[in-house]
Amino acid sequence: MDISQDFFTTFYTCHRKAYLLKDQIQNSNGIQAEYKGFRLIAFADEEREENGQSTFILRRTSKNVRERHIIESSFLYFVLHLRGEDAQVKIEFLRGEKFVKPRDELISMMIDVMKETFENASPPKPSFGYECKECPFYKECLDLSQKEEDLSLINGVGEKRKKVLIKAGFKDVDSLSNANPYEIAKYVGISLDEANSIVKQAKSLKDHKPIMVKRVILPHSDHEYFFDVEKDDEDLYLFGLLVDDTYHHFMLSNENWNEWFDFIKMLSLYPDAPIYHYDRFDKDVMQKFGKISNTDLKFLLPRFVDLYSTIRNSVTMPVRFYSLKDVARNFGFNWRNKDFNGYNAMMALSKWRKERDYSAMQELLNYNEDDCRALKVLKDALASMKNG
Repeated sequence: MDISQDFFTTFYTCHRKAYLLKDQIQNSNGIQAEYKGFRLIAFADEEREENGQSTFILRRTSKNVRERHIIESSFLYFVLHLRGEDAQVKIEFLRGEKFVKPRDELISMMIDVMKETFENASPPKPSFGYECKECPFYKECLDLSQKEEDLSLINGVGEKRKKVLIKAGFKDVDSLSNANPYEIAKYVGISLDEANSIVKQAKSLKDHKPIMVKRVILPHSDHEYFFDVEKDDEDLYLFGLLVDDTYHHFMLSNENWNEWFDFIKMLSLYPDAPIYHYDRFDKDVMQKFGKISNTDLKFLLPRFVDLYSTIRNSVTMPVRFYSLKDVARNFGFNWRNKDFNGYNAMMALSKWRKERDYSAMQELLNYNEDDCRALKVLKDALASMKNG
């Protein structure tokens, strides 16, 4: 069987996904070596000599080196080592470059696990991480886990915790929902607060409803802003703003400041109104543009209200992931295009920048407006819970 560099990384991320894809044809062109009955196929973007030594280059467009890149480069190094080549591997990314330390033991161990996994007649059971949301098998895995009330549905339970909990006798969501948090803390080796959170998460999933952990505190105002940002793969941003049930959008870049000042002007219409957003990214982008443009934001930033933090601190939701989509859908909100996601938004914005594709832009605007309206639904639901 052929094991390409990309396929190996897929297995490292998710054994089940790799199992379901194992019979698909892989790219057989590349640097090859035989190992334990597999043909390993690695890839490099360039080979050159540096300081008298052969150097293989992997180029990646991210700002930082990620775990995936380390695995890819380690696999490449492993294949080169099998071939007897005295070479080094370097990752070039947007902010610099990094030589990779050999991780031959990890690669060898993972190949042993692959061999054992692929010899089984059925695929591994699902386990969930944030990368799952973009996987073509996500719905299938979710349906299977829900049918079996699998522990992997519970936010805060990864593969290691799941094994410990099953060994301790907690085999499904129902049994964990009735567990004593002190026992969970002891068996898993976590704090009592974490154990309480896991048990509440299981109860919420079992009963299909949110559980208030503590009182929700939201600002009171006659007017409200709901703010969401999209970004392309470079430095083009779409700012979406819902004000008095009307959607507005602003296109910003380092070369275009007119819309930035229009955006600030709109936020100044109601100087006491809260600005609701979800997670850190939107506020971080604001601070970035404020710094670059030398705009004083000290009277603006305190008005930002992060609904993600509000949810996480005050409410346990019957969801695996606390993304805006998962949480807002739980409160009945639906996006017009259910298959459009953050990656699609980034690609649509990039396409607009390069080609001025109006159809892509319209779909992006619909998605961004829906994000803003989802924020309003979420805020109203939280306010309703606060009032009993």
